[in-house]
Amino acid sequence: MSLLKAARTAQYPLMAEFTFNFDDTAVDTVAGTTKTFGSTYGQSMVFDALGLPPNANVIGGEIVVETAWATSTAATISVGDSGSATRYASAVDLKTAARTALTLTGFRGAGENIRLAVNATVANATAGKATVRVLYTVQNRSSEVQVA
Repeated sequence: MSLLKAARTAQYPLMAEFTFNFDDTAVDTVAGTTKTFGSTYGQSMVFDALGLPPNANVIGGEIVVETAWATSTAATISVGDSGSATRYASAVDLKTAARTALTLTGFRGAGENIRLAVNATVANATAGKATVRVLYTVQNRSSEVQVA
């Protein structure tokens, strides 16, 4: 049995963000091929966009569609990690300029990257820009010591 004492340390939340346009390319994490975020042709563009350290706990975040995806078909984004593709957001509409808060689960990771899955059913997008922001803390990390 441990003798517990009051915590005297605190840490600042950390923030990571990833901004992408419809015509940006990246190497798909799962398929290993280069794809464009705005032309996924009925399959996902899966990309590990943000690296989190071990013991990170997501405490906030958002998906901000700054410029709506211009396409005649559905366009969505899910935010998760290698363990759960939709841990933080599922099928958020990219065709509407808006802010969507991430779902907070209390999950403490082992260093999984934040993974984005962008889906478009058929047509290429001709416009679109979005930012994913993730706020997190790291277990046992201290930024300040507070003396009573």
